[in-house]
Amino acid sequence: MAKLIDLVTNAGQVDVTKGIVEEAIKACPEMQFFDADIVAGTTVQTLSRVSLPTVAFRNIGDPVSSSRSGYALRTATLKLLSGRAEITEAEVKANGLQSKDEQCVNEAIAVLTASFQHLAKQIWYGTGSDAKGFAGATSLVDASMTTKAGAGTSDHNTSIWFVGNGAKTKCGIVFSKNSGILAGNDVEFIRGDVQIKETITLDGGGEKDVVTGVEPGWIGDLTSYAALLLSNKKSLARLCNVTTTTGLNDDMLGDCIDVYKQMNDGIAPDGIFMSYAARRMLRKSRNLTMQAKGLTVNSYAPTPVDLDGIPIFATNAILDTEATVA
Repeated sequence: MAKLIDLVTNAGQVDVTKGIVEEAIKACPEMQFFDADIVAGTTVQTLSRVSLPTVAFRNIGDPVSSSRSGYALRTATLKLLSGRAEITEAEVKANGLQSKDEQCVNEAIAVLTASFQHLAKQIWYGTGSDAKGFAGATSLVDASMTTKAGAGTSDHNTSIWFVGNGAKTKCGIVFSKNSGILAGNDVEFIRGDVQIKETITLDGGGEKDVVTGVEPGWIGDLTSYAALLLSNKKSLARLCNVTTTTGLNDDMLGDCIDVYKQMNDGIAPDGIFMSYAARRMLRKSRNLTMQAKGLTVNSYAPTPVDLDGIPIFATNAILDTEATVA
């Protein structure tokens, strides 16, 4: 697997298309961290070792017991993520500061940014984020890799995720080769009718978008098929039920790192993901630690960027309003 931006670059795409991905990817640390790969079709299977052969000391002449590794075949189903960039001819003419091509590129960046943000939420929450999407971390993480910070507080919890990216602990995103820009295909805007929509209020409450007409313009297809793929079920670890009451500190993170190493033969996670609010709690805990050590001058702890060399990423995709994990 390679990084998403590497897939685009290595596909020999034009600079404009590469620039669209480079710009959109800035909004999502997940898209910069997770490896990506292209597969044929909409399903992908992995064969993972789940147990080792058994060994034992024996006396000379004793029989040797037969033993072998245990394996599990896992299947990930790629789901269709709709992405469509549209711009009308009237909009192009009204904007005298940019050419038609520049406006199309800007709209493609907007659509792809929205796609990446949607994918990021799907990575963590799966069908809890979008029921028509792929399975996410909350359903894929093994029970032995889940640690509870406390009993939880209604729907005001958050989670910290410990993610592997090595050969034995890889968490990656797979795209179908038919996934347009994300599979190494250039974005092409073609002439077409752009639907004009209006939001109406329904009699029973709520709103609905209705098509009121069409206008000539240009349309770019940014649709993709995607899924989250784990090399083994212990590639992820979760610290859940984190609240303002439990707080967050390096000791809590360190305990989870130890669990991760214990369950993965000493291999540490490659990244730690959390919400911005959780990162603020971590920073403040480090600030208190500095003050306790008598560091009263410039005792403001810097924004946490790592723990034991493991990078820390803050993301908008992880919520602070999670339900309590029982």
